[in-house]
Amino acid sequence: MEWEFFFLNYIQTNLRNPFFDTVMPIISLLGKYGAAIIVIFIIALISKKHKRLSMKLLFSVVLTSISCLILKSTINRMRPYVLDTTVQLIVKPEVTTSFPSGHTFFAFSSATVCFMYNKKLGIAMYIYAIIMAFSRLYLYVHFPTDVLFGIIFGIITGIIAYKLEDFVFTKKEKLHKKSY
Repeated sequence: MEWEFFFLNYIQTNLRNPFFDTVMPIISLLGKYGAAIIVIFIIALISKKHKRLSMKLLFSVVLTSISCLILKSTINRMRPYVLDTTVQLIVKPEVTTSFPSGHTFFAFSSATVCFMYNKKLGIAMYIYAIIMAFSRLYLYVHFPTDVLFGIIFGIITGIIAYKLEDFVFTKKEKLHKKSY
């Protein structure tokens, strides 16, 4: 854990600036409740052409929510600012536990689904996810391993959600064809 504090404190000492102090809380807020993902979901849902993307994102959000809830309550890791009270937070303290980073988990799960669906959209979403992950470290609300595992779990969950939706949609289509 010592190296994680070193990493977080390096960010605080060397990268902290008024611009990031303004932007990073906003970036982080976009990840709260999956705001950015909800916007993409709604746009995809409205568009007949992209209804499958909205369903894949829905699967992703459900799987990520369940996984994150189980992991956070099972591991029950304290946040860095709870253990190091010398840091001055620029955001309101979080009420949940630290591991894994839910913001990062959601961002990478959704980015993976989007990338598998459409490479250009996926690249844009991965950029958003990377910035989201960094914001969690910058704001001192997660340890680096919280973020790292949020990335890993997010990518895995995104792949599972994408393929699970394909499986369900294919089964539904086969059942529909049999009924005619």
